[in-house]
Amino acid sequence: MSATGWGWVTPLLSSDSPLLPTAWVMQWALRLSWSVVLAWLGARVVGYWSQRKPLQWGLALGLACWSWIPGPYAPVHWLGLAFQAPSLVTVLLCVVNLRERLFSARISNRSAEPTPRVPLALAALGVLAGWALLLDTFAWLPVELYQWGFSPAASALVLLVVLVPWVIGRGERSAGITVWVAPLAILLFVVLRLPTGNLWDAVLDPWLWIALHVVAVRHCSVRG
Repeated sequence: MSATGWGWVTPLLSSDSPLLPTAWVMQWALRLSWSVVLAWLGARVVGYWSQRKPLQWGLALGLACWSWIPGPYAPVHWLGLAFQAPSLVTVLLCVVNLRERLFSARISNRSAEPTPRVPLALAALGVLAGWALLLDTFAWLPVELYQWGFSPAASALVLLVVLVPWVIGRGERSAGITVWVAPLAILLFVVLRLPTGNLWDAVLDPWLWIALHVVAVRHCSVRG
């Protein structure tokens, strides 16, 4: 096949004309995403001292409603300026944790247990991707990795990568619903293009990257 026969590949890899969300969609998504994260944070903080569901519900709903106050009186205003929007993966993980914390009969303490293989593999992929993006920030990579996140092919290729651990460990029952978070986040990104139109911002953010390091270190300490 001649080189011209591969012309259809070029538009898929191109990042010159990215699909971006509209400004008002980004603004609403910013408040919604941070309200979910703050609700999870509030329920988690209360959970350290008390397992009473009304207290966790109260602080979670209070922080979520506070996020929708317009202007600089809402925490979202300052969080958006400092960190922009959290990734879709972070928001979905907070939703999963809130569901387990507020709707389940009890909350199991898994801090002393080793992380199942599939979530651990996904965490390792996130750690490696974060380091690669950090190197790309300093232009230490031969390719523009972050810019490639605007191309149409990025979603398909990253989706295939995150599905590999799930396919390999599909018989692992202890993995739980978290194995679906990354694939679902990519599918939502394809439809909504949130939060910025770049795939990497949908699957990873600085706080999530730090948390994935904690997961990896905790797993190593438990195994050791």
